[in-house]
Amino acid sequence: MLIAADSCCLLLCLVALVTDVRSYRIPNVLTLGGLALGLAFNAVAGAVQLGGPIGAVQGLVAALAGALLLGLVFGALGALGFVGMGDVKLLAAVGAWLRWPLALPALLYVSLAGGLVGLAWALAGGRLGAVLGNLATVARRLLAVRPDRAPEAPQLHRLPYAVAIFAGTAYAVATRYWAALRLI
Repeated sequence: MLIAADSCCLLLCLVALVTDVRSYRIPNVLTLGGLALGLAFNAVAGAVQLGGPIGAVQGLVAALAGALLLGLVFGALGALGFVGMGDVKLLAAVGAWLRWPLALPALLYVSLAGGLVGLAWALAGGRLGAVLGNLATVARRLLAVRPDRAPEAPQLHRLPYAVAIFAGTAYAVATRYWAALRLI
């Protein structure tokens, strides 16, 4: 069952990557549909593996815990303008598919991948100065503590974060099968 869930999760991330790179958008049908399917799949998988309604509840709770972890952490980053809300919903769906406890290292791997992809993107496009300026603007706004509005992400220098989500999720899935890859 894990291989099926992991395959569905990676396929979801791959489709999101393609749409995000093409249009800087991740459709709700993909993110919310992926979230619903991840929750349902894990409830059914729990019922099959552990037998009956208790297993279904355990599978659903593990999927909800993963979805909440990734959704809430990246939701806070989305509210601050660091990632788009499509990315937040995609990460909630990823959390539902990966479940607790794999969602925890996935949080680390997606974050690390985001930093690496962002740096590569900035260097390759000659945007490092603009990216550092954007980070400084966000930091100034955060330090000003203005709850009336969130920092706005500059529109000229957007990064399709689904690339990092795919890379980090793929690494997290790989650690499930190859323990030598684990960072935590």
